[in-house]
Amino acid sequence: MSLLFRRRKIALTAALSLLVAGCSGAPAAGGGATAITVYTGSTGQLTANFNPFILTSNQPARGIVYEPLMFINRARADEPRPMLAEDYRWNDDGTAITFDVREGVQWHDGEAFTSEDVVFTFELMQHNDALNTSALPIESVEANGESEVTITFDRPAYTDLETVAGSTFIVPEHIWSEIDDPATFGNAEPVGTGAFALETFSAQSYELTAHEDYWDGDKPYLDSLRFVSHSGNQSALSALTAGQIDWASIFIPDIENTYASRAEGNHYEVTPVYISTLGANLDEGPTSDVAVRQAIYRGIDRDQVNELNYDGLSTPTTPGMLMLPREEEFLTEELRGVVPSHEPAEARSILEDAGYTEGADGIYVSPDGEPLRIEVKVVTGYTDQIATLDVMRQQLAEIGIDLAPREVSHASFVADRDNGNFELVIDNLYGGATPFTLYEDFFASAGAPPIGSPATKNFARFRSDIVDEALEEIAATQDEEVHREAYGRIQTELAEQLPYIPILQSMALTQFDGAKVTGFPTQDDPYALPMTHSSPDLGVVAANLRPAE
Repeated sequence: MSLLFRRRKIALTAALSLLVAGCSGAPAAGGGATAITVYTGSTGQLTANFNPFILTSNQPARGIVYEPLMFINRARADEPRPMLAEDYRWNDDGTAITFDVREGVQWHDGEAFTSEDVVFTFELMQHNDALNTSALPIESVEANGESEVTITFDRPAYTDLETVAGSTFIVPEHIWSEIDDPATFGNAEPVGTGAFALETFSAQSYELTAHEDYWDGDKPYLDSLRFVSHSGNQSALSALTAGQIDWASIFIPDIENTYASRAEGNHYEVTPVYISTLGANLDEGPTSDVAVRQAIYRGIDRDQVNELNYDGLSTPTTPGMLMLPREEEFLTEELRGVVPSHEPAEARSILEDAGYTEGADGIYVSPDGEPLRIEVKVVTGYTDQIATLDVMRQQLAEIGIDLAPREVSHASFVADRDNGNFELVIDNLYGGATPFTLYEDFFASAGAPPIGSPATKNFARFRSDIVDEALEEIAATQDEEVHREAYGRIQTELAEQLPYIPILQSMALTQFDGAKVTGFPTQDDPYALPMTHSSPDLGVVAANLRPAE
């Protein structure tokens, strides 16, 4: 069946179903839904960008439309799960990895997926730094016949498995070889191998329909997914409680009474996954002074923030920037039991020792005569973060720092954050299956471009020889004792420099309508992260969802 005919058939079926069922999803024979509405946190007008190499593209690009070679579960310590590759193996020193490429896979346009597509994707990254966002040290890529691909690196790359296999999304050579600049390509009509293909797009919503020739057995079980934009959490909550959104991941205060008890099928999951931070501009402005960062660190009353804004669901974090208790085994001895504490007197002392003097209005003034008025950017509509900043603004005023929250659109926030156009931003850091992923992504000097050039993840532009050397040691071996010692050096450096000032270890809330659809990850079966903004998990979950009986 041609793609055009398939799309017309599905579109006609969906249209007839919507006439009967309304906009909240078509009912299946058992009372469930074959079509659901999803909210990923997008605000304002949507842009038709499905480039999987661009982190700001629409979320389904990375996992639903395009897929990686393997799925690496960050919710549970599973073995890597085969996706577009069925197996992999390292050479003796970790400088080369060979994948057994899955046969019988088709792109959404009916073309066959081959090992050459894998070679093309990694060579595209090898020769284009803007696409190689994790700075993979690729030396060569070659196909060994139709079913094997070997990637060779210029150093041992054991710790890059998650990036190489789990978060590099394979693109079709027959399309992308014609693209002049893949780093800026909007890819408004994406062709992937995933369980769903883009059907329609508008500035307010877009729809993906089931890929009939998907490689994974009878999956997907749903006919379509509709992704929508809202002005923020409050608007999304209203739609969620009205049954207009079936799957979302937003913070909801008093979630039991506000959401769970409103309807029998309303369900939510709590997933410890982020470190909430104030990301500092280390290259310019007041937060480039480590004394200011240390003062802010001690000036925040995190217990008050947690109780007032997060219903006590968040937990203390460590200045070593690990996810606890999952990564407890890697925590250096000197930081065990150490959590950020509220020490306003110590915060003032740090500023005064660094040459700051208190002004007549109670705000400290730098040795250069500049008052400590610090702007912090936050996404308009992110009510939990906005409320958090309001509490911290009052707390930091007590230590002579004037925190000035500024709300901006999601698109502006991402652009300003990545290009270094900020003093502080409130944002979440997230890692992978081991601490290495977060440390390399957010703290490696290789990921710290100059102001004005976009950073992929290390938006604070942190640079440290200590961290870089430790990361190299970890990457060169699978020896866990070497890993622990090197991780300890990284943690000590981060606790001193505080490029990202930790607030709390945050729990992601995910909501779904269990009366319509089943198959979501739960605490009992965390086969993937359940959040709608998590890649590539979003695609794995979407392929597993079934109409409720």
